[in-house]
Amino acid sequence: MSNKPNRRQATFEDLMATVERLRGPGGCPWDRQQTHGSLRPYLLEECYELLEVVDAGDADGMADELGDLMTHVAFHADIARRAGTFSIEDVLERVVQKLIRRHPHVFGDARRLDTPREVEDRWEELKRDERGDRLPAPDAVPPALPALAYAAALQRRAAAGARPDPLPAAQALLEAAPEGKAEEVAGDFLFAAVAAFLDGGVDPEAALRAAARRFRDRARGREGPDDPRQAPRH
Repeated sequence: MSNKPNRRQATFEDLMATVERLRGPGGCPWDRQQTHGSLRPYLLEECYELLEVVDAGDADGMADELGDLMTHVAFHADIARRAGTFSIEDVLERVVQKLIRRHPHVFGDARRLDTPREVEDRWEELKRDERGDRLPAPDAVPPALPALAYAAALQRRAAAGARPDPLPAAQALLEAAPEGKAEEVAGDFLFAAVAAFLDGGVDPEAALRAAARRFRDRARGREGPDDPRQAPRH
């Protein structure tokens, strides 16, 4: 952790002030012309760069990449402030209240949740309540995710009985994997499956995305008007 002598540590307010100057009169021409839409590819790139250093266990790299992501937050907040749509204070207020609201077992008087799975299920339930059940759970998953991440997110949010049956060959491999090697075995299995699909003339990304969309559409049908989660609220 850096702590340069004779220099005050920067704060989030310093970041916002820097971005406001960059985007203000006399600031940087490139920064001033950016919009929410124009920043989209750069935001995606920064997310992948952060994932890369996380996977590498590079703490110093994480500090850099998290800063880059915070810069995007600051840019989007400044763009919105100038447009009169929202401010960084709105962003911070919403995220703090959301974290408190979705952890009633910590900040409220709800019963204690003992396992991560219970917390995940409660989180999804609270999300549905906050949306007023406007969206079926599958539609809460961003379709712009890469196909594998999209498929995994859809299945995480699906009721246990709605998930597809696991592939027996994959289950057998995981059961036979040495302790601590399950992720490596799963990765090798997926990598080999990609090779088989490519040899067969199939685009694995497109095939998996199409399968995920079919799963999403079936899940939408299950969460129809008769689903109690979709009942109108008064």
